[in-house]
Amino acid sequence: MTAAQIARDVIDRLESGGFAPGQRLVEADLCLRYAAGRQIIREALQHLNALGIVALEPNRGAHVVHVSREDAIMTLELTELLFGLVSRSAARRIAAGADASRLDAAIDELIQSSQSDDRALYMRARRHLFGALSQIAGNAELSRIMDQVRVHAMRAQFGFADFRKGHAQELAEIGHTVMAGDSANAEEQARKYVRSIREALQQL
Repeated sequence: MTAAQIARDVIDRLESGGFAPGQRLVEADLCLRYAAGRQIIREALQHLNALGIVALEPNRGAHVVHVSREDAIMTLELTELLFGLVSRSAARRIAAGADASRLDAAIDELIQSSQSDDRALYMRARRHLFGALSQIAGNAELSRIMDQVRVHAMRAQFGFADFRKGHAQELAEIGHTVMAGDSANAEEQARKYVRSIREALQQL
């Protein structure tokens, strides 16, 4: 496996409960798990560190970050703006003739996965939906910023997958609004979705 593939698998396992916030990631254990050398594992950990998912400490190694409720709320304030912008941009491009087939397939995948007990399957489908929106939006810089927001650790810590049926329906509605080319409503629905999650966290 490549470093990128290992990093992606760690994210998948984190979001599905295979790794926990605060858990140490021992290089030797990861080498055995992924049948990879230390250099590849270190590259994967560096990538995860750049995404804010793993912290690297001298003489202590790596561990999955623990996101405080306050940090999660601030992250969601930024995510609300970004998701709204991505949804608006994607809707505008579809209205101008961009291909929406990838988004259509991602919506179907999300709804189907939300009926499953497999948390990893749902989180993967959710990621495919966001990827489809970002690709259609066509803004590479916006996609790069979205990737830097620490949503993976936050999703794992606060159990987003446990609310998959309700969240999937809301995300599907956002996707359909984007496919209709309704940029203003797409942005409003996207921001409302993230805002509701933030408000729920504030009540914890």
